[in-house]
Amino acid sequence: MYALSSFVVLLLSGVTVGWWLGHQIRERVVHRAGVTAALYVENFVAPHLQALDRQGRLPEDEARAVRQVLSRSALEQEIVSIKLWAPGGRQLYGQNAGRVFPVKDEQARAWRGEVVSSFSDLDDVENVSEGRRFARLIETYAPIRADKGDRVIAVAEFYQAVDALERDIRSAQWQTWGVVALATIATYLLLSGLVRRGSDTITRQQRELTVQVAQLDALVALNAQLHDRVRLAATRSSALNERFVRRMSSELHDGPAQELGYALLRLERIDMHVRHLEPVERAQAQRDVGVLKDTLQHAMHELRTITAELRLPELEHLDLRQTIERAARDHRRRTGTVVEVNLGNVPGGVPLPVKMTAFRIIREALTNAYRHAGGMKQHVHACTEGEDLYLEVSDGGPGFDVFAARGGEHLGLVGMEERTRSLGGTFEVKSGPDGTTVKARLPLRLDTDDVV
Repeated sequence: MYALSSFVVLLLSGVTVGWWLGHQIRERVVHRAGVTAALYVENFVAPHLQALDRQGRLPEDEARAVRQVLSRSALEQEIVSIKLWAPGGRQLYGQNAGRVFPVKDEQARAWRGEVVSSFSDLDDVENVSEGRRFARLIETYAPIRADKGDRVIAVAEFYQAVDALERDIRSAQWQTWGVVALATIATYLLLSGLVRRGSDTITRQQRELTVQVAQLDALVALNAQLHDRVRLAATRSSALNERFVRRMSSELHDGPAQELGYALLRLERIDMHVRHLEPVERAQAQRDVGVLKDTLQHAMHELRTITAELRLPELEHLDLRQTIERAARDHRRRTGTVVEVNLGNVPGGVPLPVKMTAFRIIREALTNAYRHAGGMKQHVHACTEGEDLYLEVSDGGPGFDVFAARGGEHLGLVGMEERTRSLGGTFEVKSGPDGTTVKARLPLRLDTDDVV
């Protein structure tokens, strides 16, 4: 397609250039022939027309001298017809000498000092005699100037035969067309070669690019598979961590908590024996027993709090809406503060890791709000967009430096973020003088639903 279109464009360009050059050659040759003949005529005729400059008319003896000059054989061979014009369109010499004709544009230009040459079809009134003998002639108007100064005193109109000149013009035009044709063909071949090389290069690069794209697609697919595996591993790791935490909570409750309870019972018995001691010793022993009781009771309270924080409620039989409400209700009961809950289009059944992560985030964020903001303006909002769950927990506290908190020992923020990212979600914290907002996006669909 390109080869055909380029050939058509070059052909049209070559035809246009060839026509323009042929036209220019024709115009230049005709003008050159006219100028040459005009110089020839002016050299012979101008000396006999100077009386026009002095007397305003041509004397009879000068007119005879002009006829003799123009009748010479050498001039007749060069020029087939000649006319001399006075100002105003009056013909001084020619078949219609003495008559007045309208001044043509070419004659007016000659009066301004120009030499004007062109092909004439001899269809004007003053060219009747020439039209009977010739079909076409070269018509030239040449100014005749005065000897003194540069004023034009007459205009010579003469005609030259075109046969030999047209042969020369056609020969020059054919040569020009030949050069243009060769240049066009050479240009086409050169462009075709360049385009072919460029096309081959593009084809080769396209093949290489196709191979590279295929390799890149394979790498992208492999990366997606690896990403899915890492995400699944992180989800399973989170689930296993929950199992471990649950087990640790049970062991703390069944182990150290039981031992502390037993120690408190033993202190009660020791307290009974202390009463039989001497007053001074009894008072000191009772103080020591009291300190031990307070310490053990405080340790028991702390241990129960830790086990409660570690252990999640049974979430398997709760839907997502109930899970979120349960987290807010537990916080109200534990702290005695107000928590507003706003639930949008929250679905019911979602994978257990999503419910566990949502519960952990809400509980940790509300705990931070209670500790650092005094439980002011606690608000929980949840909704779904597409296949994602959006959680937002906010408070009305004084805020904190999020960057410093991430780099310090605030494990709560780090834990919430890691849990969120392990499911393939995003996590964000914004804090300022008007309060703190925790935002999390969790995917509602995981690669597997039985990771726990």
